[in-house]
Amino acid sequence: MTGPVVGIDPSLTAAGIAVIRPPVGNPPRDAPEAVSVGTKGQSGAPVAVRAARIHDQTVRILHTMPADTRLVVIEALPPQIPGAHGMHAERAALWWQLVAYLSRQAIPVAEVAPTTLKKWATGHGRATKSQVVAAMRALWPHTTIRDDNQADALALATIGAQRIGWHTPAHDHHHTPNITWPEGAAS
Repeated sequence: MTGPVVGIDPSLTAAGIAVIRPPVGNPPRDAPEAVSVGTKGQSGAPVAVRAARIHDQTVRILHTMPADTRLVVIEALPPQIPGAHGMHAERAALWWQLVAYLSRQAIPVAEVAPTTLKKWATGHGRATKSQVVAAMRALWPHTTIRDDNQADALALATIGAQRIGWHTPAHDHHHTPNITWPEGAAS
């Protein structure tokens, strides 16, 4: 496969999606693309409304991805926050719908823990959202990064691009992140 690498920070409200295409030229001329998609939910909505929202967000995310995607790197589900079961369950449903669809399409998917993403981006596994945004803006100065969702997605896509040999590590903390890679995720 020669298509792009996609990073996904899954969320119902504002999922970040970043696309890194195969490099062209020396140095590569194309900047990655980053977008956010989603809608606010309604607190206390009936289960059918919440299920429809999960489905609609899945479709929005998938329609944002190029058809010839070579690899997807997705942020793993964070641990459940006590008292927020509904939100966690809904985010998990979105996550699993995305992964199931991509698997059916034979698109390799790698999951990256939030702390691994932060450590790769900044050198610190407990970095703040603003620190990750700053690190990604410094790494990709020609890409517009509007929010932390896009920054996370761009970090994930860059990790994938690095794995397949399109991106050279810029910092020591960019080497060998602790990720289980699927078959087909190498150069």
